[in-house]
Amino acid sequence: MKSQSPEKSAPNALTAVLVNRSPLSETAFEIELTRPPSFEFTAGQSIRFIHKAIERDYSLISAPGDPTLALCVRNMERGRFSSILTSAGVGAQFYFTGPHGYFTFRLSLRPAVFVATGTDIAPFVSMCRSGATGFTLLHGVRLPSDLYYQPLFRVAAQLYMPCLSGAPIESPKLAHTFRGTVTEYLERLLPSGLYDFYLCGRREMIQDVTLLVDERFPGSFVYTEVFY
Repeated sequence: MKSQSPEKSAPNALTAVLVNRSPLSETAFEIELTRPPSFEFTAGQSIRFIHKAIERDYSLISAPGDPTLALCVRNMERGRFSSILTSAGVGAQFYFTGPHGYFTFRLSLRPAVFVATGTDIAPFVSMCRSGATGFTLLHGVRLPSDLYYQPLFRVAAQLYMPCLSGAPIESPKLAHTFRGTVTEYLERLLPSGLYDFYLCGRREMIQDVTLLVDERFPGSFVYTEVFY
């Protein structure tokens, strides 16, 4: 894959090389990249890939101390950049800028509630790998195969609740799940109180949950990261 030089695409662009790609499900995969020696970030931040006229942000799932950079990618059929990551071979070179964003974990006396849908779980992976514990995590997906990084979350979270919105599947492994969306879980089952809500996903989910927080959990803090 040929990429535009960093000087032409962005003055501050860094270079990373693809070293591994592994499947997570039929629709998602994880990639691992070399890490530039000068690159530092905080858990929850993202990098911005630059390829010709395309720019695309991805949250890191690595811990800040890891030797490489890892990303969780959804393979979209007409994705402008995911298709490049899907087809690129080991050794392919990429240019990126960053770190970007302020979606980082803040210590607080209020309990933290992490809410994500699909591969937008990524920043919470980095936070867990950086030592965040004791939170509630709601992960909204259609199918059980989309519940990425379960072992990590089950150890770190006080409550890890998969929220399945797809067709019902009977399995003893799914006993501790919620049948419905993350918004429905918050509306029905999260106890009243003051929380720090961290919302990562599509704009529609974030808007719905934010309105619900205003109604059911007044005085709570809301931090958001919108993906498209």
